[in-house]
Amino acid sequence: MLIIKDIYNLNTYLKAFKDKGYSIGYVPTMGALHEGHGSLIEKSQNDNQKTIISIFINEKQFDDTQDFEAYPRNKGDDYNFCEKHNVDIIFEPSAEEIYPKEYKSVQNSHFQNILCDEYRPGHFNGVVTVLSRLFSIIESDKVYFGEKDFQQLKIVENLIKDNFPNLKLVAIPTVRSNEGIALSSRNKKLSKKQKSDFISFQKEVIQFISHLDKKIDLIEANKKAEEFIKSYKKFDYFEFRNSSNLNLEGSLGEARLFYAIYKS
Repeated sequence: MLIIKDIYNLNTYLKAFKDKGYSIGYVPTMGALHEGHGSLIEKSQNDNQKTIISIFINEKQFDDTQDFEAYPRNKGDDYNFCEKHNVDIIFEPSAEEIYPKEYKSVQNSHFQNILCDEYRPGHFNGVVTVLSRLFSIIESDKVYFGEKDFQQLKIVENLIKDNFPNLKLVAIPTVRSNEGIALSSRNKKLSKKQKSDFISFQKEVIQFISHLDKKIDLIEANKKAEEFIKSYKKFDYFEFRNSSNLNLEGSLGEARLFYAIYKS
C-alpha cells in the first residue's frame, strides 16, 4: 500500500496503472474510516483492478471553524484500516496541494434551499469544489459513494453528469450498526447516553414509518411526519421526499425520510 501526499507522485503511479490498462476505482473520504467506507472499498475492488482512497478533511464544506477542528481524526487507524482492506493507494494531500492560489471555487446549482442546503449554507459548494478538483486529479473509471448522505449523492450525480462524462458513479446502500444506526465518522463523538437516546429515537421512527400506508401522497405523509416530530425540540428537518428528484410530489412508496436532529 502506498501513501502519497502530492499530485506529481500520484500521477506517476496513475499513469503506470493506465498504461497497463488497469481500471481504477476511487473512494473519496475525510478519514475516520469505518465499515461503511469498507463496503465502498470492497465494491471498488470487485469492480476494478486498482483502488484509490483519498483522505482529505475539506475545510471549504464546513460553515463553522469549531466543527472543522472537532472533526474526528485518527490517521494511524485509517492507515491500518486501508492496509487491512488491501487499498492500493491512499492519497492524503494538504490543503495547499488541493487548492493552489489560482483555483476557483465551484458553485452547486442542484437541489438548493432544501434539507442540508437550507440549514448549512455553502456546504455543498465546498463539496462540489473539492470533488471537482479530486475527480480531475485522479481521473478514475468509477467513484464510490454511500447512500447515507442522499442529498449529497444526488448532487454528486449531477456534478458528474454535467462535468465528468467518462466517470461512472456507483452508489452503495447505507451500512448500519446492529442497532440500526447508519455508520458515520461523527458517531465517534457521541457519548453513551447520546447513542442510547438516538437508538431509541431510531426505533420510534421505524415504528412510525411501519404504520404508514405506502400509497398515501407525500403531502399527507408529511402532515403525519410533522405530527410525529413536534415533541422533539432540536431538529432542522424531518420530512419525506421523492427519491428520484427530492421534491414533495408522489407517493410515500417512492420516497425516503430525511431528517437532521441535534444531540443533547
